[in-house]
Amino acid sequence: MRNFFVLAGIAIVMLCQLSCSPDEEQTEIGNPIAGEVITGFDAAPLLGDVVLENMYEDEARRLTDKTPVQIVTVLEGTSRVVLNARFRGVRDFGFGFPLYECELMDEAAEAMGGIAAGMSGSPVGPPGRIMGALAYGDVFSKAPTRFWVTSIDAMEASIDHQTFGEILAQGDVPAAPGIGINATYTPVKTPVMITGIQSHRIQELASHLSDSRYNFVELLADIGAAPAAPPVGASPKLAAGDMIGAAVATGDIVNSIGFGTVTQVYDDKFVAFGHPFFYDGKSSLPVYRAVTNGIVPSVAVSYKSVSAYGKPIGTITKDLTPAVVGQLGAALPMIPVKISYHPANSTTAIEKHHQVAYGQEGFIPIVAAVTLDALRMEFSNSTVNGSVTLEFEETDTVYTEPFRQASPVAFLDVLMNVDRIVRSFADTLSNNAGKATLKTVSISITDKPQIAKAEISEIIAPEEVMPGESVTVAITLVPHWSTAGAERTIQREVTLEIPEDFPAGEANINVSGSAFDFFGDPFAGDLGPTPGAIFDFGGFGDEEERPVPQNLDELIKQMEEDQVDPGLITVTLSPGFGGGFPGLPPDLLPPEGFLPPGDGEMPDDGEMPEEGEEGDNGDGEEDGDGEIPPDFQLPEGFPPLDGLPFPEDVEPPEPVEVEITIDGFIVTGSKDATVMIKGEEMGEGMMPPMEGEAPMIPAEPAEPAEPVEEE
Repeated sequence: MRNFFVLAGIAIVMLCQLSCSPDEEQTEIGNPIAGEVITGFDAAPLLGDVVLENMYEDEARRLTDKTPVQIVTVLEGTSRVVLNARFRGVRDFGFGFPLYECELMDEAAEAMGGIAAGMSGSPVGPPGRIMGALAYGDVFSKAPTRFWVTSIDAMEASIDHQTFGEILAQGDVPAAPGIGINATYTPVKTPVMITGIQSHRIQELASHLSDSRYNFVELLADIGAAPAAPPVGASPKLAAGDMIGAAVATGDIVNSIGFGTVTQVYDDKFVAFGHPFFYDGKSSLPVYRAVTNGIVPSVAVSYKSVSAYGKPIGTITKDLTPAVVGQLGAALPMIPVKISYHPANSTTAIEKHHQVAYGQEGFIPIVAAVTLDALRMEFSNSTVNGSVTLEFEETDTVYTEPFRQASPVAFLDVLMNVDRIVRSFADTLSNNAGKATLKTVSISITDKPQIAKAEISEIIAPEEVMPGESVTVAITLVPHWSTAGAERTIQREVTLEIPEDFPAGEANINVSGSAFDFFGDPFAGDLGPTPGAIFDFGGFGDEEERPVPQNLDELIKQMEEDQVDPGLITVTLSPGFGGGFPGLPPDLLPPEGFLPPGDGEMPDDGEMPEEGEEGDNGDGEEDGDGEIPPDFQLPEGFPPLDGLPFPEDVEPPEPVEVEITIDGFIVTGSKDATVMIKGEEMGEGMMPPMEGEAPMIPAEPAEPAEPVEEE
């Protein structure tokens, strides 16, 4: 009898095993959760094609407080696991859709770091259901960790939401109002892993990217490479709870990919993250599958260590408040970016190739700067010569702009210059002329340790010249010692052709470099220019009026005209007037204490004097308003004012200007010299005769009275 019961028991066990076995053996998922990998974590992975059903808002609102819910996410490898949590209520915070408040009830998950960056988008709901995506949480929180869930209703609505970019592409269609976001708590940020970058550069990039587009991401320096081969046994299908990576840039050195979790899949579309990525609306980011390499705990917010693998499986097409929307299939094209680096110790250029997603053109300067920094391998003073060449879809005209800069940080030099050039076309707020879609970008960088700057030291000019003559002006520059030759200085000469009608009298010669030394500049900002940087501004000074560019070709032409070589020196001869009396020879000065009308001076206190006070001319306005009071009396011996030109009556003569360039240098500084333009019809101490009158000779000044000494 005992043997019978033993045999019967064995038979029952075998029947149970057979009845519980699926018809087909389940596919093994690569990198499953294992006890030896995460100590104390015993959640079972979701094997096979587990489909989670949506729970919409009307049903979610009927849940009672503390209803058990689950989080589906990936903690290790590619397997999805379930974390225990509970529902705490519906919160209407003004997003235009509700958030569901929940708290994590899984001690093992809390021990690993709790809610981690990269979990955003993880499906949340009762077992087998999705009420929304984990999207927001607290920082520096203690267990049980609170988090908030974006409703699946709002995420589904994002699929059909028309973005501003789509409206712009269609033409003149009125736009619907967008949804605002109230950042009352911290989003579970999307970790953006950047390879090739040194860790100390992250803070500089965070400052450079400190606008609202980057409020939902966390920049992390990553030691890795481009997306690798798929892990063994990885599922070919995308499912709720899977990890994905959205690529901003990929290539030989720089790979910038943001990682998050898929919330739900709808045939060839999916929604993810539960909050924006870059908040861009219309988007074009290639999507990769991703493998999780564990949770990295942090006192503030833990994050998933994640890597992309394989080839793109689709594209993020919309980036909205409730979610990002993806389209499965072939990924959209990206912008090819070629970087040629010419190091100082080699005659051979090093070429690196990258791709940057459309809509993320602001990452092109980051790719260039990080590539330079990685290849350079040191922090040294240097001069960087670079050029940026842009090709466009809309025109065959190619735009190339060079730049030259000397500073301690070549990383920032390249970052800022490339950003300025690319932004002029790619930023729709900056570019008013025409749509500019980048087809290719080529960046060449030559790096050398010499500091190629020279400062204007001295100018030598004749003391007196006649109108109609040629004047030779000698300029002395002192270069940096690392680029100085045997003579130690640089000498250049320019010739000024003085017109026949150039006004006689004292004139000024100004010699100025086109670059500025920004050491200690209060307007340099957080990122730069770096201390000691020599920056080429260009475009300063009075410019002639010109037509506003109305298309891309006109913009390219105008930007080419605006380019200024940092080695440019401008020599300008300008007429000068002394004492506020234009048109008078310099030796005919007004008597001491005489204040002519129109001199523009105010009283010492900067306020208009009251009527009758000293400085008031009787008309209620300060002295120097350009009007002659009725009771105004000329000093004895001074010629009549009738017929004399005053500032409002005189058309200022055109200055004489000549330019020269010191090739390969950045020229800074400015110097002035005075020259006397001798008039043929003006004698010493003579004033030009008025029409019908003889020349006037000013009266001899009276001898000063002897001082009286008091006893």
